[in-house]
Amino acid sequence: METATLLLKAPIVITELGKEFVRRGDECMVADPTSQLSACFLLAMRSVSLLCGMGSLLKPNIRDSLDVLVRAYAESRDLLMTFRFDDEGTRGKIQRWFLGKQEWNPEYKRVSAFLKHLSGNDAELAKRFGMQSSVSHPTALAAKNSTAVALAWAAKGKGTQACESNEHKLQPKIDDYLVCVGTLIVAATIDAPGWIPLGCDLARMPNVEPFRLEAAALLSGHG
Repeated sequence: METATLLLKAPIVITELGKEFVRRGDECMVADPTSQLSACFLLAMRSVSLLCGMGSLLKPNIRDSLDVLVRAYAESRDLLMTFRFDDEGTRGKIQRWFLGKQEWNPEYKRVSAFLKHLSGNDAELAKRFGMQSSVSHPTALAAKNSTAVALAWAAKGKGTQACESNEHKLQPKIDDYLVCVGTLIVAATIDAPGWIPLGCDLARMPNVEPFRLEAAALLSGHG
């Protein structure tokens, strides 16, 4: 399957995820607005909302803006996975988070070890987050990336070479976006031992699990 086909399916999957997160999140927040489940669904809904924004930025002339949103998304997704751990330490962290304390840093080593045990692959979350940070903060690298984007769109009308080059550079961003959709499916719909079950109903999301499997097969090595 081509990435173009997955790209067409992504909005359908995001819509299914969003509707189910709202449905389950409402149930959990009515029961207890500051519970572990409520915290997880708040982060799941933030993550899916940011994915919607990412989809609208899949354009060559604003791909540096996409970098910033990918970092914000990764923080929410990885904190969601951190908050799913079934222990009192995590629940204490969540209560401090609800009080506005600075408890929003994901536990990268713990989540990475958990995912490696689950799938056999090293997610390298901390390393990837560091890479995302380097292009979302005003570093020299980020400024050079934005300059390359600006040069490409400024060159429009002066020939097609620069624009074609810019289109080619967008493909890795499209791959990253598809991986982001797939990893949210893991973070919010997989009920694995050691995580609290979120109870999402896959029957209400018929396109979600097939998308995850297709994306994993096509985009292995990304994440």
